[in-house]
Amino acid sequence: MASPLRRLNADLWRYRWTLGPGLLCALVSALFTLFIPGLVREAIDAIPRMVAVQGYAAGSAAGTMLYDDFRWALVLLGGMILGLAALSGVFMFLMRRLVVVASRYIEYDLRNRLYAHLQRLSGAFYHRFPTGDVMTRATSDIEKVRRYVGPALMYLSRAIAAIVMALTFMLAISPTLTFWAVLPMPVLAVSVFFVSRLVHVRTDRQQKAYSGLTSRVQEALSGIRVVKAYAQEETWGKRIDDASEDYQARALDLALVDAAFRPVLMILIGLSTVLVVGVGGRLVIAGQLSLGNIAEFIIYVANLTWPVASFGYVVSMVQQASASMSRIEEILETEPAVGDPMADAAPDALAVEAVAGRITFDDVTFRYTPDGPPVLDGVSFEVPAGSSVGIVGRTGAGKSTLVELIPRLMDPTAGTVRVDGTDVREMPLRTLRAAVGYVPQEVFLFSDTIGNNIAFGVPEAEAEAIREAAREADLIGNVEGFPLGFETRVGERGITLSGGQKQRTAIARALIRRAPILLFDDALSAVDTRTEATILENLRAQFGQRTVLVVSHRVSAVQDADQILVLDDGRVSERGTHAELVAAGGAYATMVRKQQLEAELAGA
Repeated sequence: MASPLRRLNADLWRYRWTLGPGLLCALVSALFTLFIPGLVREAIDAIPRMVAVQGYAAGSAAGTMLYDDFRWALVLLGGMILGLAALSGVFMFLMRRLVVVASRYIEYDLRNRLYAHLQRLSGAFYHRFPTGDVMTRATSDIEKVRRYVGPALMYLSRAIAAIVMALTFMLAISPTLTFWAVLPMPVLAVSVFFVSRLVHVRTDRQQKAYSGLTSRVQEALSGIRVVKAYAQEETWGKRIDDASEDYQARALDLALVDAAFRPVLMILIGLSTVLVVGVGGRLVIAGQLSLGNIAEFIIYVANLTWPVASFGYVVSMVQQASASMSRIEEILETEPAVGDPMADAAPDALAVEAVAGRITFDDVTFRYTPDGPPVLDGVSFEVPAGSSVGIVGRTGAGKSTLVELIPRLMDPTAGTVRVDGTDVREMPLRTLRAAVGYVPQEVFLFSDTIGNNIAFGVPEAEAEAIREAAREADLIGNVEGFPLGFETRVGERGITLSGGQKQRTAIARALIRRAPILLFDDALSAVDTRTEATILENLRAQFGQRTVLVVSHRVSAVQDADQILVLDDGRVSERGTHAELVAAGGAYATMVRKQQLEAELAGA
C-alpha cells in the first residue's frame, strides 16, 4: 500500500527551489562540523611534542622559537575550530530558514485545500463527521504533517549527511576501529523498525481520542444554556472527564514509546564510545594510532549521537505524519454528494446569469439513505416565475427537504428539479445559489456586527441597502435601540439577540440579495403575530417581482399565496388557493379551524 505521504510529493516539488537549497545547506553544515575532529587530533598530537621541546626551550633560543611555533599553531587550530563551528551554525540557520519556511507554505496550501474541499461537501458528510473531529484534522493533523515536510526532512537530510561523511572519515583513519564503533548500530536499526510500527498505531489512537475530546467540548460549549437550564453541569463534566482520561491514556501510551526509545539510543551510543576507547587504546599501544586519533574518534561518535537520535525522532514524526495524513485523506477523498458541472469551466462560464425564477418539481423522490424511507415521494408541481407558494404540513412531512432541493443543498434520489426549465444539476452552483435568498429553519448568525450579518451574501452592500433590508424584516426599530446600531456585535451564533431578532436578521440577509427566488423555511416561527403581520405585508410587496416559497405552520403566513401545497408523508395531498382549500374541507381546512380556535382562546 502506498504511503499517504506520497500525496505531498506535488507540494514538495512545487517548493523545490526553497527546499533544495535548504537541504544543501544541511549538507554543508554537516561537512563543516565533521572537519573539526581532525583539527582536534592535530592539537592533541601537538601537545606531547610541545612537552618534549619545553625543557630544550629553556636553555636554547632555537628551542624557545620552536615552542612558540607550537603555541601559535595551537592558537591557530583553536581559531579554525571556532571558525568552522561558526560556519556550520550559519548554514544551519539558512537550512532552518529555508526548509521551515517551505513547510509553512505547504501547511498553508494543505489547510486551504482541505477547507475548500470541506466547503464543497454536503450536509450528509457532517452527519458522519462531528465538528470537533473535522477541526482536529484541520489543525492538529495538519501540524503533524507539516513537521514531516519541515523538521523531519531537515533532520533526516542532515543526519544522513553526517553519518555518511563521519563514516567515510572514520574508515580512512582505521577500518578496524570503525567496525567496533558501529557494531551496536544493527541493534538500533531493529529498534527503529519496531518502534516506528508502535508509534504509527498509537498516534492514530491518540488523534481519534483527541477528536472525541474536541467534539465533546465543542458540543458542551455550544449547548451551554441547555446544560445549565437542566442542571446537567455535573453529568457533562463527567463526560468531558471520561474523554480527557481516554485522550490522556492514549497520549501517555505514545509518550511511553518515545521515552523508552531515547534511553536505548543513548545506551547504544555510550556502548560505541566504550568500544572506541577500549579497542582504540590497544591500537595506540600497538603504535597503529595516536592519542589524537582516539580523541578524534570519540568526537565522531559524539557527532553521530544526535544524527542517530534524530533518525529515531524522524521515524516517529514520519509515522505520526503518515497517520495524520491518512485522516486528512479520508476527507479529501470524499466525493461531494452535490457536484458542480461548471467547477472547472472558464471564469466567464461561472458568471451569474439572469434567472426568471420558474420552479418545477417533476416526480421528485428523496431518501437520506439508499434503503431508508422516502422523505419526498413522487412530488410534482410548478411555480410560475414571480408567483408565491405556501407549503404547510405536519412535522416530518418533508417541507424543509423540498425547499433545500432548490438551491441544491441536496440532490433528489429520483426525479428532477428545474429552474427556468433547466435541471438544477446542470446549472453552475454559483449561478443557481446567487439566484436564491434563503432563510433556513435553524437560524445561524456569525460572531460579527448586525450589519455584516445582514450583508453576508452581498459584502459590497452599502449602508442604505442594509438599512432597507432591516426595515423590510421589521428589525430597524430594534437596531436603532442598540447603542452602536448596525455596528453592534451579536456574539457567537448571535447569542446576544433574542430568537425573534436573530430570525429577522436572517430574513434581512435573504432580502438584501434581491434574488429572483426567495425561500423561507418556517422563518417566522420565533416572532409574534404583530411582527409577523408587518413582515408579511413587506413581503407581499415582493410578490409578482420574485418567486417566493414560504414554509410555515401558521396559516396566516401562507393564506395570501398564489397557491398552497399541503404535504403529508412526503406527498402533495392538497393544492390550491386558501379559499379553494378551505372550501374543500380537507386537512388544510382542519388546520385553519384549529388555529382560529386557538386564536379565539388566546384572545379570551
